[in-house]
Amino acid sequence: MKPSRLLTAAILLPILVLLIWTLPPLPFFLFLTVVILRVQYEFYRLVLRGTRSIVIGLSVTAAVFLLAFVYPKWSIALIVTASTIALAAAMIEGVDIRRSAANAAFLVAGFLYPAGLLAHLLLFDRLPVDTSIGRGFILFLLAVVWGGDAAAYYVGRAMGQRKLAPAISPNKTVAGAVGGLIGSGIIAGGAAFFAPMLHLPPLEGALLGGLLGGVGQVGDLVESMFKRGAGVKDASSLIPAHGGLFDKLDSVAFAAPVLYHYALTTLKFQ
Repeated sequence: MKPSRLLTAAILLPILVLLIWTLPPLPFFLFLTVVILRVQYEFYRLVLRGTRSIVIGLSVTAAVFLLAFVYPKWSIALIVTASTIALAAAMIEGVDIRRSAANAAFLVAGFLYPAGLLAHLLLFDRLPVDTSIGRGFILFLLAVVWGGDAAAYYVGRAMGQRKLAPAISPNKTVAGAVGGLIGSGIIAGGAAFFAPMLHLPPLEGALLGGLLGGVGQVGDLVESMFKRGAGVKDASSLIPAHGGLFDKLDSVAFAAPVLYHYALTTLKFQ
């Protein structure tokens, strides 16, 4: 791994952990909303043409998030309504029917992926427990997914020969994928052991970590597919040596709903 990549991570990770752990609910909501909108913007840049469609998508998403924060019981209805509005707006954008139809499809896709998936990060603050436990789960998620990514990289470099999905991501290998799953499981099991506040037995945590790592790898491949289609290596150059926020949160987007619903339905809090 390049020294510049490690340096960027060493600077930004402590800041990110501090923000997640200490921000009060409203600033935390605003912080995550800005992050999610940036990811959605990077996604739209890969698949949409013209700024009008992007502005429509981001504006409606921002409105949905704000109203869902103020009126949480409306959330599902808001998503459906916003998607319908965006679809209608895109369909009347111009006379090129095929282009308008494609833009409409990608606009709605942007609500569901990545914005809709990453919105689950906001829901951890609404678990029926102390806020610190919900924030702890977010840090757990990031450690498991990003730790698994690092493990996949190093194992793939050392042992990888057989390609995992060469048409989508030529550098990914089967050995790297397996190493990433094992790495995610080890990190999750260790985190469960040293963070009893999560109410997660270590063995169960390790199995959950493997699941999150596997789902995260699917998310990584999905983003790679969009980048491949757009002919770019990174979604943006926002983060030095790392690419864009979409590049860092593609796996997290897929894993966040799994962990949230697991925590909500399975774990017994006291």
